[in-house]
Amino acid sequence: MTQWVFTTQGRMFGKGKFLRNKGVIMARRSPVMNKKGRFSCCRLLTLVTIFGLASFLLLCSFISLQDYIPHVPNTSIYSHFLIPEELAVVEEEPILEEPILDVPALIEAIRQAKTKALGGETTQVEFSEDEKEEWQYKNPCRSRIELEPFYERRKFVRHLRPNTKWNAVLKEYTELHRTCIRKFGGDLTNIFLNRNNAHGCKFAVAGGPEWVGLGNKILPTVSVLLYAVLTQRVLLVTKGSLLADIMCEPFEGSSWRIDPDERFTPIESHYEFWNSYETLEEELDNITTHHAHERSSLYAVGVAGWCQPVKRFFCDQEQSFYTEVPWLYFTSCLYFLPKLFAIPMFQPVLEDLFPDRMVATHLVRSTMLPSDEVWSRVLRADHVYLETADRRVGIQIRYRNGETQFGQLHTMVNSKLMQCAWSQGILPDVNNNPNPIQLVESSTTTADSSPTENQVLHSKHSSSANSLETSADSRQRRPPVTSIFITSLFSDLYDHLTQLYNRNLPPSGEHIGIIQLTHSSIQGTGVEEDIQALAEVMCLSFSDHLLVSPLSTFGALAQAYGALTPWFLEFREDSNLPPCVRGHTVDPCYQDPEFAYFCPHDRSKFKLTRRNITVFVPYIQKCPSTDTPNGLQLITTPRLDI
Repeated sequence: MTQWVFTTQGRMFGKGKFLRNKGVIMARRSPVMNKKGRFSCCRLLTLVTIFGLASFLLLCSFISLQDYIPHVPNTSIYSHFLIPEELAVVEEEPILEEPILDVPALIEAIRQAKTKALGGETTQVEFSEDEKEEWQYKNPCRSRIELEPFYERRKFVRHLRPNTKWNAVLKEYTELHRTCIRKFGGDLTNIFLNRNNAHGCKFAVAGGPEWVGLGNKILPTVSVLLYAVLTQRVLLVTKGSLLADIMCEPFEGSSWRIDPDERFTPIESHYEFWNSYETLEEELDNITTHHAHERSSLYAVGVAGWCQPVKRFFCDQEQSFYTEVPWLYFTSCLYFLPKLFAIPMFQPVLEDLFPDRMVATHLVRSTMLPSDEVWSRVLRADHVYLETADRRVGIQIRYRNGETQFGQLHTMVNSKLMQCAWSQGILPDVNNNPNPIQLVESSTTTADSSPTENQVLHSKHSSSANSLETSADSRQRRPPVTSIFITSLFSDLYDHLTQLYNRNLPPSGEHIGIIQLTHSSIQGTGVEEDIQALAEVMCLSFSDHLLVSPLSTFGALAQAYGALTPWFLEFREDSNLPPCVRGHTVDPCYQDPEFAYFCPHDRSKFKLTRRNITVFVPYIQKCPSTDTPNGLQLITTPRLDI
């Protein structure tokens, strides 16, 4: 029988020579040649068809097998045929919490959390009228009722009406807070130390360091509060933050104080009770990789790195995992609220709850209310210096490096401040109008001192016609009055403005009053310092126009309370830069955030990892470089200034 043997000798495509030897034909001929050694299109087409069909069938078989092969990141499906099953690394989608889509759904989630806290009962924890009266007697809070009119009276800022949706949510959240606290008689210390996991309540502890300024305490706590509401956690504040000593209790019938004896707080002194965020992330990584659908076994976790939540905190997968941890601790001294809007699972309800994104203002005005001791100082200062003014200008000056920076910059800053105030029409320009007038110097007394009659007359700007008159007719008869309220550790700006307006009569004839309550040169810490600081923040927030220093959370806090879009003064020594820049928004700046997502387990359609947050969420934008070169903030709408 004749056999064909194809050799690799010679050319593959070309004429082959036939060698006959004992009935065996050795042919050096290409498969696409015919018997005569000529090129055959039919043979080529046949081979292409065979190989194409085989490849198609093989691909189809692999595609059908993919449904039965778990996905392994960075690994081809072919590797499953090469790696033994017991050695293969398998990753599945982690279970994600269903997002809360709107305010009714959020209210329902809070109610379900309250039912769970009651052990499945739908009845409310009784809070009778007698108990309510007793609680209000023990926890008085005049500012809860008296604060709003101070913002309504302004002539150059439209009043921000209360947010009815937020008020409804806050009412339900207050009931949840009261339910969990009253359930244990207010003694959460033993609940925590005994690792009691059967109580049905979850907690968020705001525990910033004691040494930071007031703005770095209140604004981060507001951020934790919003997170606590979104995740149905009970907000608590540590003794070291001092907030409970200067603020009213925000939740009626309850208390936000925790661990008065500091047995497990602050976290820096009690790491033995708290797992780190690295531990939680490692557990999530392991569970996601090997055993999907399991939940965290951790009891108490610190979620912050340096002064803010870690970058993976702002991911859906991590948030679903945090849900199962009863206690979370936020060692925060930076405002991080804007990035809560960047978490996809929170976005829908936040956009429904705060469509104007005035969230910081609504939260501080409804929950961060000054205690009666603070409020009494605010009332005295306002009555003496601000009450009868037609226009109020707030100026906040902060030299971050104390006397060193003050010595280097104060002359330049004072000059730029005047350029800004005159060019923007905030203060009357008297630079070329040297008509002397006798300005009464509203002395730099402290707000807790009792003003003398002479000081009261001075606060009304030294005219017998407007000494203590409060009627509408008397106001119409006298010249307009502008009060300038200054907060600074130094008195040089007060002296500068006093001399300037004492020697020059404004062309409009308006009277100028200048007020500075304190100038201690050094920023102190402690309850007394925070009480005075909060009183001055509140007075600043009553302004019609606000000029603030860059990188200052003190000014940002006044901005939030007052719903003011501030002017940021330029502190950089560059003559080409404008003296000030108008802010973009009422929202304070989140300083030093991560601008991109870092969500290693994200499998969503958004593909968030390394994606810029300002691209994914257009209403989160960079802060003005004059204020914070590396910051993010919510863009609020509309502007309220007239």
